Amino acid sequence: MKRLLAAVLSSLVVTACGAEMAAPPPTKEPETDPCQRGVLEPDFQAASALQGPGVDANGQLSPGSYIISSTYLRMRSTVEAQTEFDAAVVDLNETLATQPGLLAIQFGGSESCNTKRTLTVWKDEASMYQFVASPPHRRAMLKVGVMSRGGGIVTSWAGDERGATWSEAIEHLARETRPTY
Repeated sequence: MKRLLAAVLSSLVVTACGAEMAAPPPTKEPETDPCQRGVLEPDFQAASALQGPGVDANGQLSPGSYIISSTYLRMRSTVEAQTEFDAAVVDLNETLATQPGLLAIQFGGSESCNTKRTLTVWKDEASMYQFVASPPHRRAMLKVGVMSRGGGIVTSWAGDERGATWSEAIEHLARETRPTY
């Protein structure tokens, strides 16, 4: 569980907020492929409940208006990709733990699809972009071409506590038209 949490955590920082970086050419996901950004993988596992300073003891996000973001990363199956991913996790764990404006976060992934997903809730857009501009996140973004096999994407939307769910994230990821990485 701890390894999955660490692995998925780094996918947030590697792919968050639509940053464009050198990546492999995107690969088209066949419509029958169960490993698609707009479909929760058959073996998807959340690493933990939604957690953070905006979440109560019952795992519920406090009522309010937020910026919610979700990422989807299709990992390469190479030692180099995993090594870069693990290195990014070390750097990013510390940043996310004290990131101003981050109210909630949840990680998940699929072993069979070799994918990582994140769901984050931010106080506002400025807080989200402050994280995107942080040195650890910028370093991780520079390595996304090594880690991604293409087809990864990020999305964000304004919503309330009811919108911070994997099903809502899946819907937004499926409709996203930004370039993939």
